[in-house]
Amino acid sequence: MDRTVYEALGKYVDSLSNSLYLGTSRGTVYLEDEPVTPEDVRLSLFFSGKSIEISSLWGRENHGALYLRGSPKVRFRSGRIELLFLTRKGHVLVRLRAGRGFAKVLANTASQCSGGVGSLWVRG
Repeated sequence: MDRTVYEALGKYVDSLSNSLYLGTSRGTVYLEDEPVTPEDVRLSLFFSGKSIEISSLWGRENHGALYLRGSPKVRFRSGRIELLFLTRKGHVLVRLRAGRGFAKVLANTASQCSGGVGSLWVRG
């Protein structure tokens, strides 16, 4: 595995120990309408330091990793949750396969986030 995957794993472990775990869902992440993760990867969500963090690791042969942090806008549409983040790299859309209850949890959590530009790094 390359250094980026190890860094993502380290951030995930750090989030587990220093953040409020919100849940895990399958989904896809898009940067400016282009997918940056495979379809339906497992995404772990945390609340930490007035931000929502999303971490993911995937692949057996083609390893990949994602770490996203920021203050998203949340909406529920047709059995999917959409989180929209503004980052230095552009608009990041996270589409989750989850129910209305989880959408309410995320919307309530997002209302506690402070505004500002988020951060994204992805490898894979």
